[in-house]
Amino acid sequence: MFKKINMSCFIPSKTWAMIMALKNLALGISIIIGGSIWLTNNKVLDTFKTYFAFGVLIGITNIVAGIILISALVQGKENIVLLYILLEFIILFTLTIFTAMNNLDSEFSVVTLLVFLLCLSLWIGLHNVYSFYLELQEYNNSSVLAGLDEIACNTHPNPLVSFPEKSLDTTTV
Repeated sequence: MFKKINMSCFIPSKTWAMIMALKNLALGISIIIGGSIWLTNNKVLDTFKTYFAFGVLIGITNIVAGIILISALVQGKENIVLLYILLEFIILFTLTIFTAMNNLDSEFSVVTLLVFLLCLSLWIGLHNVYSFYLELQEYNNSSVLAGLDEIACNTHPNPLVSFPEKSLDTTTV
């Protein structure tokens, strides 16, 4: 049932990976700058300083995740993409739970709705980065096999049968 759902919106998976990298960089920078401005303009309690520290940690982790994904796109290694997927899953899981914890009151908040929509878009992006990982893994594995096929000799395995005029076996390379 879920394999029939197309969450890529007809955008190639490599483009989704680049969108997610830029989204991580922008989100990390905006969390750090926004939290710093909010902290300097308001008299906050110790609890909100803890929220600020958490925000800075998530912001720095988002920036690191964005840099990791950009390096994975440049190098084309699926192990680096897998590292990004693990790091982004931890970020999104924490961010989603943190957003749900702050929505325990019954009031409707536009900010909470926007953060939930952001989490949803990040989860969809993570799914598409996983699709990029699968495509990259298939490409890297197929290119190695294609290289082996190019090197392999397609002649008959017994040179004495293929070339009966030669009685000496010279198949060593």
